[in-house]
Amino acid sequence: MLSSIPGTDDYLRLSYDLDLAVLMVRWQRDVSFAEIQEGLRAAREMSYSYGAARWLIDVRLRTELDAAISGWMVTTLLPAVANELTPAALYVAYLFAPGHATVLEQNPAMRAATVTAHTHPAYRLQVFQDENEAISWITS
Repeated sequence: MLSSIPGTDDYLRLSYDLDLAVLMVRWQRDVSFAEIQEGLRAAREMSYSYGAARWLIDVRLRTELDAAISGWMVTTLLPAVANELTPAALYVAYLFAPGHATVLEQNPAMRAATVTAHTHPAYRLQVFQDENEAISWITS
């Protein structure tokens, strides 16, 4: 199932894969913080509609990664979603482009956000560059 939010078609594709029981959040370009918030509000609504506790967030088409947005995601948004999905556990597979690895490793704020994401007690998150590996992890 695909979902479209008026005005977001150019930057976001949301779908829920019934066979995999995975919510797919695919960013189509670089986005502003307001667009991130609007898109993820829609993702949360879709998640609750399906009881989706497994998310694949695909940022491969974004060229810029923002440490402030990443920090907000891992410390505010994802813990809130995890709390709302209780008793189900939230699993998030983040799908990055190969060029993003350098940013994740070299930018101290991005490195800190990644460490927080990997160790946060409210949810489980792993970073991937290969979609098949991400799907395999999130569905296991």
